[in-house]
Amino acid sequence: MADGLTATETEQIRDLRSRLNRMPRGPLGEKSVGPLSKGFFDVCARVGLSPAPADLPTDLAEAIKTADLSGLCAIVGGLQAQRQANSSGWRSAYMDTGILQAVFTRRLILGGKEQAG
Repeated sequence: MADGLTATETEQIRDLRSRLNRMPRGPLGEKSVGPLSKGFFDVCARVGLSPAPADLPTDLAEAIKTADLSGLCAIVGGLQAQRQANSSGWRSAYMDTGILQAVFTRRLILGGKEQAG
């Protein structure tokens, strides 16, 4: 797995991260959950974050901040399992809390496209 990202991969990550940030809160955003969730996993697969089976860490936000590429793959695998197991709580637990955006930001940092903040 290469850490680097192409210009196209970088743009795909930034575009979907921006869409996730703009998703309306409350009932207005319900129609976006399915397509944005699918898009998240599709983009992850394109940018070297193929899901690896794993349980999610207790402090997910902190784990993302320090993850290497294989660690991010494990987190994506855990997120995928959560999406399948608990679709009703998926949005409030992961989409509305910025977890998906954090995964993309960390991937950009690992790819040398953004600075760690």
